[in-house]
Order: sequence, then structure tokens, then C-alpha cells
Amino acid sequence: MNKIESASVIIKNKLSMKTILDLYQKSKSFNGTAFLYSGNKLTQVKNLPKLVSFLLTVTPGSIVKIIVEGSSSEKHLQSIAEICQQSHSKHSLKRNTSYNSIQI
Repeated sequence: MNKIESASVIIKNKLSMKTILDLYQKSKSFNGTAFLYSGNKLTQVKNLPKLVSFLLTVTPGSIVKIIVEGSSSEKHLQSIAEICQQSHSKHSLKRNTSYNSIQI
């Protein structure tokens, strides 16, 4: 039986492309539908171009409503909420710079 679940989350930091792709991949494997709603805009999470456009317009501190419909909607809702609330540093690229000196 399909259930509809929803929750609101506050976006702490701008979402990185890695985070957006994680969200997209999770939703692709979900047997149901998930939407994000904020600022009078609604987007389906399984549509990557629209998801990226939507999340690029969301500013830190914004409230985003997550709406999920499917057989295991509560679990998927929790998964999306966790991804949306992850700190930016968790997915940011760690750059290690090393220099090798070469003598000629």
C-alpha cells in the first residue's frame, strides 16, 4: 500500500553537486515518487536537471518541504532529509597539495 509522507527541513548550507547527485541516486532506486517544495516551486527528485536548478536557488536557512509517496515512504523520507541536512564539509572535496622538488 502506498503512503504519502512529508516533512520540512531547514537547509543549513548550500548543497554541493555531490550531495545533489547522492539525493538523485537514492531517489532513482526508490519505488515511488519524491518531491521537494520551497518558495512556491515544486520539483520531482528523479528529474536531475530540474533538481539541480531547484537546489541551486535554495539558500542556506531556507525551509524545504519533502513529499514522498510510495511503499516505504517513511524510510525514503528520512533518507532524503538526512542528505539535505548534511554539512557542506562532508561532501566538499578535500584537496591535498604536495610538491616534489626536482634537481636538475
